[in-house]
Amino acid sequence: MVTGASDGIGAHIAAGLGEVGASVIALGRNEDGLQQTLERIEELGGRCLCVPFDLTDFDDYGKLFLGLKDQIPHLDGLVHCAAEIDRCTPMQYIKTDVFRKALDINLTAPNMLTQMMLPLLKRADAASIVFSTCDMVEEDQNNWHAYGMAKRALAYAAAMWQNEHAEKPYRFNCLNPGRVRTALFKRTFGGMHPAEVPAPSTVVPAYLYLLSDESKALRGQSLQAADLMNGLND
Repeated sequence: MVTGASDGIGAHIAAGLGEVGASVIALGRNEDGLQQTLERIEELGGRCLCVPFDLTDFDDYGKLFLGLKDQIPHLDGLVHCAAEIDRCTPMQYIKTDVFRKALDINLTAPNMLTQMMLPLLKRADAASIVFSTCDMVEEDQNNWHAYGMAKRALAYAAAMWQNEHAEKPYRFNCLNPGRVRTALFKRTFGGMHPAEVPAPSTVVPAYLYLLSDESKALRGQSLQAADLMNGLND
């Protein structure tokens, strides 16, 4: 399962999973984008179930689980790519509703979706849950308000999830993809030309590695995509 699969990193990860033979459940709000993801996966020979879904509609999480529990045997992986920020704003000016919305999509949603999907993840022989973070995990940067707070908190969330399930075959990690050319990047780094940063497809190998058994020793870690890909290229 990949969230934010209608665009950006999520769409490329979904396609990458389809290309290596995984059956993909693609979640996203943009139905046109999901259709493009579906078509791309099928072109690559994979299988995809697209589910238009707003992750801030928390009352619908139970319906999502009920719709899947008898339809799929298990869930081998859950990749949290959905993210949202309208623009960078100093904390003194941020509106309450904007702040809450950013916390909901960037922090509450990945944790509550993990909680809801846990029974399906437990059915797998081994499963990998990946939370997508950003540079704020290791750097103090101004004007990112709830987005930055949420992403930094995900590093703690992954460690907490892992510690609460220390002896289980499923595992939890955070991955910082770094700056890539997404719609979110264009909104928040308006002073940088998109050509100056890599395409979303460049970080897909790092996500696929974390989802594979090759990385089974990584548990409760906060990782950098660049470091993982350097290791894969060595």
